[in-house]
Amino acid sequence: MTHIHRQELWLQLLIDISKFVDKRVSKGGEHCENVAKWASSTARKLNMNDDEVKNVYWASMLHDIGKIGISTRVLRKRAALTEDDWRLIKMHPTIGSNIVSSIDALPALAPTISAHQEKFDGTGYPKGLKGEDIPLGARILGIADAYQAMVEHRYYREARTHEEAITELQKVKGSQFDPAVLDVFINVINSEAIS
Repeated sequence: MTHIHRQELWLQLLIDISKFVDKRVSKGGEHCENVAKWASSTARKLNMNDDEVKNVYWASMLHDIGKIGISTRVLRKRAALTEDDWRLIKMHPTIGSNIVSSIDALPALAPTISAHQEKFDGTGYPKGLKGEDIPLGARILGIADAYQAMVEHRYYREARTHEEAITELQKVKGSQFDPAVLDVFINVINSEAIS
């Protein structure tokens, strides 16, 4: 078995795990695929090179893989999460980053996965990164992830409309999300929603 073939098998296994996690959280089970589509389109509009766009795409496909170790009870919980629940949830970027960095061909994805829950004002997790200290791919992924989570049916709530999701994103522009990246994302998603 060649090295390339082995890496393709690892990647397929991780994608399968990611899809399994999606089905535990999202009724449609296509969360990561949709996030990857929006994030890579936004990366392209931000003039990232082909390799960077590819990395954003694959990091988006695998960004929630760290939730594999979180119980379905927590992931589907209808009530407010407890401190212990949040402690578990907040571990998923680091766990996901550790998983992908252990595969020879995938360590370039780890910083994006690790930082996708960071906030532009420094109040995110796991490291409290701020502004441009957050990798660009992670700033894109964070927005695409938040949008997609809002517009899909979850076990604990119904989907919001596209317009409602955009309004919610705009409310945290500059605090949770990079304003310039958010503007590009909204242009991308509005143009693709129209076409």
